[in-house]
Amino acid sequence: MIKVGVICAMEEEIRTLLAKQTQQHETVIASQHYFEGQIDGIDVILVQSGIGKVQAAMTAALLLGTFKPDVVINTGSAGGIGQGLAIGDVVISSGVAYHDVDATAFGYLPGQLPQQPQIFEAGLDYVAKIQAAASTTGLTSKVGLIVTGDKFVNGQDAIAAILKIYPQALASEMEGAAIGQVAKEFHTPFVVIRAMSDVADEQSGVDFDKFVIKAGEQSAAMLLSFFAHLQASPQS
Repeated sequence: MIKVGVICAMEEEIRTLLAKQTQQHETVIASQHYFEGQIDGIDVILVQSGIGKVQAAMTAALLLGTFKPDVVINTGSAGGIGQGLAIGDVVISSGVAYHDVDATAFGYLPGQLPQQPQIFEAGLDYVAKIQAAASTTGLTSKVGLIVTGDKFVNGQDAIAAILKIYPQALASEMEGAAIGQVAKEFHTPFVVIRAMSDVADEQSGVDFDKFVIKAGEQSAAMLLSFFAHLQASPQS
């Protein structure tokens, strides 16, 4: 049976998933609470990482090293920076990248860490399965690049700076690329699922506070549809 590790940044994001988990067993490692159990018959480990790249990387490394999931999924909210996205839409990662890294003085691409790829590619088989499951949710979803940085992006200047590096980017958040990098080192596929809590403009702070709970519920709904899809197609 497949084992899925799920990392959320905030309590608002993990609440819906914890309520659905059965046979729950809690393990605390380095102040992080890992909940093992089942959702729709799928073995799932849930954990709330906290916000930012360091918290996300630490949580992902402990998750992968201790519980050894077959795939890691990061779910939660993000700011939409791509054309045509609205609050409540969901972006499924084709890959993730850093927007706040600059090692260009050493010949690397903007956003690329030394000895790492510029873009960490998501597990495309799982992306396809999540995309197929998304059609049952009634939510608008897109597949594309999600960018990460230790910065809450708001304002057109900030968006333009990111799109100059990654013109194909759809959403911006604060954890996904760190999780993708750790998953790469563990040779484990990952996917990031993010519902838009704002569209990263000058009103993004107000929109985030207003819509973050709903965005967390929507990204969780996408993930729950994926679990149901796996249960219905165990050989896929």
